[in-house]
Amino acid sequence: MPAVTVHHHSPSGRVRLSVPRIRDRPALAAQVQAALQARPEIRQCQARAWSGSVILHLASPLDTERIVATIRQALAAPPTRGTPRPDPQERAWHSLSAEAAAQLLHTNPGTGLTAQEAAARLERHGENRLPGGTRRAPLSLFAEQFESLPVAMLMGSAVVSVATGGVADAVATMSVVLINATFGFVTEGQAEASISQLMDSSSETVTVIRDGTEVSLRAAEVVPGDILHVRPGRVIAADARVLAADRLKVDESALTGETLPVSKTPDTRVAPDVPIGQRPTLLHAGTLVSEGEGRGLVVATGARTASAQIALLSESAARPRAPVEAELDRLGEVLVKLSLTACGVFFGIGWLRGMGLSMMLKDALALAVAAVPEGLPVVATTTMSIGLRRMEKRGILVRRVDAVESLGALQILCLDKTGTLTRNRLQVVEEEVAGGDAARVMLLQVAALNNTAEPGPQGATGSSATERALLDHAMAQGADVADLRAARPRTAMIERTPDRPFMVTRHGGAGPGVLVKGAPETVLAQCSALWDGTPLDAAARHRILTANDRLAARPARVLGFAAGEEIDEDRVPRNLRWLGLLAMVDPLRPGAADFIAAMHRAGIRTIMITGDQAATAATIARELNLSDSGPLRIIDSPEISQMTPDLLGGVARNAHVFSRVSAAQKLAIVQALQAQGAVVGMTGDGINDGPALKAANVGIAMGASGTDLARDVANVVIRDDELSTLVDSIAQGRAVYRNIRRALEFLIATNLSEIAVGIVEAAHGPGELESPMELLWINLVSDVLPGLGLALADPDPDAMARPPRAVDEPVIPPAHFKRMTQDGGIIAASALVSHFIGLARYGPGPETRAMTFLSLSLGQLLYALTAQRSDVRKLQTGRLLENRMLDGALLVSAGLAVTPFFLPPLRRLLQIAPLGPGATAVGLAAAVAPATLVLAGKNNRLLPETLEVKPCATS
Repeated sequence: MPAVTVHHHSPSGRVRLSVPRIRDRPALAAQVQAALQARPEIRQCQARAWSGSVILHLASPLDTERIVATIRQALAAPPTRGTPRPDPQERAWHSLSAEAAAQLLHTNPGTGLTAQEAAARLERHGENRLPGGTRRAPLSLFAEQFESLPVAMLMGSAVVSVATGGVADAVATMSVVLINATFGFVTEGQAEASISQLMDSSSETVTVIRDGTEVSLRAAEVVPGDILHVRPGRVIAADARVLAADRLKVDESALTGETLPVSKTPDTRVAPDVPIGQRPTLLHAGTLVSEGEGRGLVVATGARTASAQIALLSESAARPRAPVEAELDRLGEVLVKLSLTACGVFFGIGWLRGMGLSMMLKDALALAVAAVPEGLPVVATTTMSIGLRRMEKRGILVRRVDAVESLGALQILCLDKTGTLTRNRLQVVEEEVAGGDAARVMLLQVAALNNTAEPGPQGATGSSATERALLDHAMAQGADVADLRAARPRTAMIERTPDRPFMVTRHGGAGPGVLVKGAPETVLAQCSALWDGTPLDAAARHRILTANDRLAARPARVLGFAAGEEIDEDRVPRNLRWLGLLAMVDPLRPGAADFIAAMHRAGIRTIMITGDQAATAATIARELNLSDSGPLRIIDSPEISQMTPDLLGGVARNAHVFSRVSAAQKLAIVQALQAQGAVVGMTGDGINDGPALKAANVGIAMGASGTDLARDVANVVIRDDELSTLVDSIAQGRAVYRNIRRALEFLIATNLSEIAVGIVEAAHGPGELESPMELLWINLVSDVLPGLGLALADPDPDAMARPPRAVDEPVIPPAHFKRMTQDGGIIAASALVSHFIGLARYGPGPETRAMTFLSLSLGQLLYALTAQRSDVRKLQTGRLLENRMLDGALLVSAGLAVTPFFLPPLRRLLQIAPLGPGATAVGLAAAVAPATLVLAGKNNRLLPETLEVKPCATS
């Protein structure tokens, strides 16, 4: 029975299945798609031959068993009449001969396409561009700022205000909403612009053969059937079948993760189903020519290239919401219920008292305003936005503000090896010299002379990664390459080939005339003595080969060096003198090991995911101490393909390295970890990292060395590729969550006090309730600025010395909510004492409301000083004023709170009156009481202490 696996079935009706039988069989994929589209429950269907997957969008509920049954019936059915022929661009071009490929594309390999035919094909196939990126349109970006539940509650209260004649209240409320939306829109828009500047928007030029002549044109104008001429240092513009190759090697690390360049040849026989990294007859779009040159027949452009297919895989990946975003929505639901309950209680009281509907609506609106913390969306958005700006100053670009907090919530960080942990640039790391200093000097000269790279201001340029590494090493050891080459001009060169794995150069001037480097075993076989003339006996040869085995086991790329005078008629050197070995590796980025250690101290599990072989991956993992001094667990690609998603998730929880993985497997690993409930980050720089970057809770791309696709799908970009900057960013993310929690606890406690005051006033008598505009003013002056002051505190010194919080931990735990209720009750009780004193003296009216207003607004502001710790018992009263942001916010807010008493128009709008000295004293005493009682109740000494300016410790 054909294998069909359901990988994803979302509540929205999106279903993703794996159907291996349709892979690379477009006719069968079309047959499956037709069968599924015939079902009325399926609104849209895509059967993808390139990935062996099926994506469905359901119009109505449909059991997955019926979907699977329909697919299996289609697979078992004979080909239907009218089934489309396989698209020629879907063929396994790497398995076809060059002649067969040229015939299928109706191209002359010698002269290429005519200009007229090329224009027709461009019209038919479209420009050679990858599918559009994921950058958001400005309108969409602005609309997203209104999607949170607290914002919806504020907008709803504004609508009710208009309906009941409170236009001024509605304007004030919507002003808060628009300020919040503008802040988020500007911040995220600036991040989008910064990331876009890193994208390569230039029009690359390529060389093709048309009408028998080489012409240069934009890469976007390349069409299937063109003959590409590829040279070192150029990015390949399209997928192409190799027609001719002269020492052609291509860096495919962006696609496969493999560090070393891959040799390309036109005549190798290749099976149709081999992975991308094992196709020597095919050039892939987006990869880089390392050395040599060649010609290729373009077989796929734009969305049909292997790079584009990996990019399309990202479409099946959906990034989960930020943890704090989900928590705020849950909190919003609680606030909605609380608001409705308060309004219901008031309507019940009003109905019992026989109040009119209009009056009840206005007073219910006042309670609704009291229940909604106007500062909540502003504080949450602004806190993350400020965190985003701080990260940008450190070189971390964050596309969405909620990703700031997601960084702080990371539990597992998956790391691509090549280009992320390593530099993706070979470097000589060890010498094994035979014959002392003289032999070493000569070895360095051979490394510089027997070399096709050129010295440049920033190091060696041109040629292959190997040649550049050797020349860089020679220059680093003091070789003056320009003078050396002038004194020893090269007169001849014999390139290495698969049958002759060594390179020979002949030179004039003083010194040995024949210089050789290449495979150590082969070069050693051509030597008869060491550089100092000591004969090479069996024991000496064994020592050299043992050293070679040791270096190769690092693993490293090892080359042997020798020099002499003789070369036979077959151009093979003879009687050379052995110089030594040079070992090259792709070295770790500076600070990579320290970064891993910092992640472990912070309780973040690290997993390396690479396309390299297991031995290479194991060496890097040990250098990084990826297993944190424990046993190293490595999972190889064939093992992954046999695992179910649940099993993979369990294995990934304990693994440290995944080797030889494909882009689809990277995505599967990330999704399997998420299915286990983990908050997952993914770092990467290549095309093959794109799907996993898109699916991760936090996708982190390299900005300087990364591909456009990686930067496009990631929501975090490291501008300078320095991983160390991530440590500060994760600390900032943790501080964001801690600060948002403290600000929320303050906001909710103060809003609970307003609800309690409103319900007691409504129950006590008519006309006593505060006006909606009065409560809105209290919320604006006592919520927004103090909340921001609490939320913008610096990260704690020990932020990266504790494990990340649990995913299911509520933003406000039940114990904290109990304390907030008690504190809100204390604030309400103090304000009500002032209210009833005013009521006894003035009766219901503006004076009494003014006394309640003064005690409630200033009481909430002073309470903010006690909200700097979730556990008030840990507060040191001498350090209450150390947060300068909060101190400034409280001073400004206090000024705004008393402003209505000095501005008659504002006083009339709030429906309050001026107060005499006695009433003012009562209001102020009631304002000071809550903070005093909260601190006294927690056994804090209220004696002045010497202020010591240090960050608060996290609760």
